[in-house]
Amino acid sequence: MPEKTAQIDHRLYAAYLNEHLLASEAGVKAFTAAADTWEGTEHRSAFQSLARQIDADKRDLLSLMLRLGYRPHPVKKLLTAAANTLGRLNPVNIFRSKKGGMTQLELDVLVGMVRTKQMMWETLQMVADVDERLDRAFIADLERRAEDQIRQIREVNAETCVRRFRPPAGDR
Repeated sequence: MPEKTAQIDHRLYAAYLNEHLLASEAGVKAFTAAADTWEGTEHRSAFQSLARQIDADKRDLLSLMLRLGYRPHPVKKLLTAAANTLGRLNPVNIFRSKKGGMTQLELDVLVGMVRTKQMMWETLQMVADVDERLDRAFIADLERRAEDQIRQIREVNAETCVRRFRPPAGDR
């Protein structure tokens, strides 16, 4: 083991990465549910693409964990099954509405999920100071991907938020 990595509590480090791996599974399901929300609109394909991108990020995180010598925690694998179920239920926008506060909240949560992932990549860039096993260029690419995913969600929001909060035609 390289000398610098002795400064790392590998149990805590692996747990942190496992927690993000679990969250990434929930993220895939949340973006898939969002694609269902936007079915019949020009924005559905954006959320289908985002779900695929989030899934690719999940696979990259797992690959990174394995390269570091960490394995997915068995208990967290069980929690992933629960996350799968909850994610498809879309508890944020249970009626899959395209108007009003629930839809806005769903978009807000999706940005928050990606921002959380982006923060993990930022944290790993800092940890790379003591863990030379981390590939800074690879992590920087993952950070850029997260930034682009946030941009994509914000574009949908910008195109749809005003009409989402308009009163019904008879109330204007």
